[in-house]
Amino acid sequence: MKKILVLEWLSLDGYFSDSENGTDWLVSGEETGEYLLKLFANIDTILLGQVTYDMFATYWPKPNPADLNPKELIDFMNNSRKVVFSKSLKKAEWNNSVVMKDIVSEEIIELKQKAAKDIVIFGSGSIVSQLTKLGLIDEYQFILIPIFLGNGRTIFKSEEAKSKLKLLDSKKFDNGNIMLHYAADSK
Repeated sequence: MKKILVLEWLSLDGYFSDSENGTDWLVSGEETGEYLLKLFANIDTILLGQVTYDMFATYWPKPNPADLNPKELIDFMNNSRKVVFSKSLKKAEWNNSVVMKDIVSEEIIELKQKAAKDIVIFGSGSIVSQLTKLGLIDEYQFILIPIFLGNGRTIFKSEEAKSKLKLLDSKKFDNGNIMLHYAADSK
């Protein structure tokens, strides 16, 4: 069975987006990009909430050339299978996207069993919280950005998602970002 991995960029005060869902404060850099491309080689499915899906589906099919995203990243984002959790979205237009109305444990387990490679979640705090609560997340990778936002959106909204983690790895990047890689602690 394949793993579900959470990949989140966080400010040092724990936010994954600012109070207006903005992420222009994220700092990636060449070294971080190379690390992510290696990670993405083992992933073929992306789980998204509707807010993150809407942001990505607007950007990735025609990324801004000024952002200097490597072709491999653009191809990964556009060619990977995308599962969007939304009660209101009728149809997902972005390439290789499907909509699931609800998070059902059995369907997520079946998705993990049928996946050819691992599955990743970007952003989508409510999806991360719900899957953590259900014990369906296998690993978490947090890339800490050296900035304080003061307010914004956090990944976990309640104690229901409370979970112990086991540190697997950490990495400091040249730009000051730090990656913390955790396994979900089996109960």
